[in-house]
Amino acid sequence: MSVYTKVGNSELKVFLLRYSLGNLVSHTGIKAGVTNTNYWLETDRGHYVLTLFEHLDNSNLDYVLGLQHHLADQGVSCSAPITDNQGLLCSVLNGRPAAIVGRIAGTVCSNPSIDQCRKIGAELARFHLAGLDFDNHKSNSRGLDWWLSISKKLRFVLSEPDIDLINEVINEFQASDLAGLPQGALHGDLFHDNVLFDGDCLNGIVDFDYACHDYFLYDISVTINDWCIDKIGALDFDKLDALLTAYSDIKPLLDCEHAALPIMLQVAALRFWLSRLYDKTFPLEGELTFVKDPNEFRQMLLLRRGEPALFTYAKAGKNSAE
Repeated sequence: MSVYTKVGNSELKVFLLRYSLGNLVSHTGIKAGVTNTNYWLETDRGHYVLTLFEHLDNSNLDYVLGLQHHLADQGVSCSAPITDNQGLLCSVLNGRPAAIVGRIAGTVCSNPSIDQCRKIGAELARFHLAGLDFDNHKSNSRGLDWWLSISKKLRFVLSEPDIDLINEVINEFQASDLAGLPQGALHGDLFHDNVLFDGDCLNGIVDFDYACHDYFLYDISVTINDWCIDKIGALDFDKLDALLTAYSDIKPLLDCEHAALPIMLQVAALRFWLSRLYDKTFPLEGELTFVKDPNEFRQMLLLRRGEPALFTYAKAGKNSAE
């Protein structure tokens, strides 16, 4: 559990006066999350999630919460922020920007099935299409400039071979022809623990903290690297086939996206190796915080560099576009 900012009953009761959600019954810290403070929130009118944002400023929150609101209006299965009595999606609680979203029923799948990979592939395509007319813009805060900056800050804990590996991947990414890759609003952190299922029924996507405007293929690659893998992090090609086919049935992948998939899978692994290593090296102070193992993504990056460069699946010829 990660609770960086404590919220007491009396403080929360005052905060709830901003909303028409009824009276406080209880609130409990959520046993998940690394970046923000999250509480399960129950009132006499329903169940919700309270989030206190620990690192996003108002301009970033305008994007993140606005995108969620836009996607929910477009029918995408996702958590939707609740407006307060002044029509605002966010206000301040205990010195932190805070928002309340409707609680989505369901559970996290610990080991996604092929059918669940198919469902998230289809929903991710709908997400990307629905976000095309979202009129706000936010650059990827965990993109190339961040990789370069953070890898320098971590040099004192990295071995020389690891520094060489990072530099090689970044150099190959910068040398790649990515000019034709479609871009738009994306989730940026679509791990399986950010999606709630009821069996194989996808109930909703949550945790938009790293939503941004970037390559759609980057979002696909982050998702593949968590959903379509075996126990050691190698690609499970049956799950990969299911996810990509379902995505392409709704939003066909371009030939240039197929070609760029190998390098994008590598930088997606690099991003989470660096962020986890940074969190481990420079931990935030908080109550019951935890840090995920960075070596999982270091191993994954090495695997991606050794796996076949050509990624094909059953419907590639049908769905690929010029």
